[in-house]
Amino acid sequence: MRLALEDAPRPLTSVVEPEMPDLGRRVALGGMAALVLLGIGLIVGSSSSSAPPVAAATPPSASASSASPSAIASAALSPNPLAEVDASAAAVSAPQVQRPPPVWRIASLAGEASTEIVEGTFGKNGLPAALAKLNVPKTEIKRLTQAFEGVKRVEHGLGPKDAFVLARDKAKGTIVAFELVTSPLDVWQARADEGDDKTGRLVAKKLVLFVEQRPLAAALTVTTDLAKAVAAANLHEDVLHLVDDAFEGHEDVQVRPGARLRLLGHEETVEGVFARTRLDAVELVPRSGKPLRVYWYERDPDAPGKRRAPAAGFYDAKAQQPFRGAFRSPLPMARVTSRFNPRRMHPVLKVVMPHNGIDYGAGVGTPVYASAAGTVISAGNNGPCGNMVEIEHAGGLHTAYCHLSRFAQGLHSGQTVEGRQLIGYVGQTGRATGPHLHFAVKRGTMFVDPLSLKMDGVRVLPPVDRDVFAKIRADLDAKLDGIPLPAATDVPQEPAPKDEEQDLHGE
Repeated sequence: MRLALEDAPRPLTSVVEPEMPDLGRRVALGGMAALVLLGIGLIVGSSSSSAPPVAAATPPSASASSASPSAIASAALSPNPLAEVDASAAAVSAPQVQRPPPVWRIASLAGEASTEIVEGTFGKNGLPAALAKLNVPKTEIKRLTQAFEGVKRVEHGLGPKDAFVLARDKAKGTIVAFELVTSPLDVWQARADEGDDKTGRLVAKKLVLFVEQRPLAAALTVTTDLAKAVAAANLHEDVLHLVDDAFEGHEDVQVRPGARLRLLGHEETVEGVFARTRLDAVELVPRSGKPLRVYWYERDPDAPGKRRAPAAGFYDAKAQQPFRGAFRSPLPMARVTSRFNPRRMHPVLKVVMPHNGIDYGAGVGTPVYASAAGTVISAGNNGPCGNMVEIEHAGGLHTAYCHLSRFAQGLHSGQTVEGRQLIGYVGQTGRATGPHLHFAVKRGTMFVDPLSLKMDGVRVLPPVDRDVFAKIRADLDAKLDGIPLPAATDVPQEPAPKDEEQDLHGE
């Protein structure tokens, strides 16, 4: 795979003097020397006169360590030859960010034989109901909820993906410590009061975590699919979902082989451990057609005015944000190689046979995600569909994911899954002549076109946000333009797979 990944911009550490002809260089240096001598003569003359002494200016090197890169650059490029700054010395003497001691986390108890650690998510339950399912005694649940009083509401209002980590004494069944995690950066912890061991009281607080941000500025070329390009670029897999979010609702956007992207944002680490990626702008340059740029916009909560804030998200250059409904593509940004067609001529059997779903082109091992939240009906071999997962959703809808090479670890019938949860990997099991994903949707006993599930709409930023968005866009455009775009290459298109099954349940 050919891939170009650009490093993030680095701080200025040196200034390169432009080339000049030898004669001009000598004249310039001579002029600078004359100015220096003249300056010395003026200083000597003024010191010998009767005029009161003038305070000496602070040498540039004395304040260089606190100067910003932009200040160093402007000083070094100043036309005044006496205002030189040693930028490389400034970079060396700049104070280093001191990482505080690591915060104590429950994970440090993993090796203790006397302690049991349980992890999970709340789902639709509050903290008391979630712990009751783990057979935590009511007295311990009350002890924990009392610790969170005035700190964090835990009885209800928690999100389905909010997680917890529970450490309890195996012999006594008492809670040793508890963590509530709503995001990598937002963690509440309850543990025994170190100042009063006799009462056994738990004390809860929000952890102050050390967060670092590293700029991300990358450019890449897709040769097979976006998932492989992201992995080859050593970017975290959440970039795949972020790009999918960025172009959500743009129906004409499909990342095909040969497409090029530029990504601008940052990566966050918490206590030295990777937490998440945030994208501020994304540009897609397809093999053919117009490039598309989208920009993250979120109104400043401290901005004046009481009008309702627009939805935070990615907006295009016209300050518009298309969106669709609850169902998402099981293969983010993958190209559709075969559409829903009730009168399709089967490519293998050479008879008219309905194509009751759509095909996505992707390589073996590409992750497949649940299109929406639901319950797994089955996960196993299903004849022509090969390895298949079927999920039941609200409203009587069923989705099926066929030809998988393997299933997600632990996936089983009866399991509740969330939208975008990993359920398997692309393969070519069953009646398939090439690796791809066949995705089908049923309402009752009738197949429906998966692409018809979308409920399109367009949000437009209100006038009060337009000027701010325009400034943000101009700044991001300048930074995107600074990322070298890989050269366009003639990447061959993958042929559409020839296959297919008649329905979800056999010939």
